[in-house]
Amino acid sequence: MTSESAPEFPARWEHFPHVADVGVRGFGPTPAAAFEQAALALTAAVTDPATVRPLAAVSLSCAANDLEMLLAEWLNALIYEMATRK
Repeated sequence: MTSESAPEFPARWEHFPHVADVGVRGFGPTPAAAFEQAALALTAAVTDPATVRPLAAVSLSCAANDLEMLLAEWLNALIYEMATRK
């Protein structure tokens, strides 16, 4: 018996024009991977992600009724942490 593996879906991110500022998209094989990529896109809108170094773990907590709203809550939590921690 052979099993077919899921097609590769590389994680990546992108920016796109948005009337409010800049839009970010995250792509990945799972919602968690896509959210991680969206966080990288957000970071890249502010600074070069290659220059960011982890200094401390930061716990975030988000809740929403669907993935679209959860992504918005996640990005807002990241923006808050970026702004308050510099």
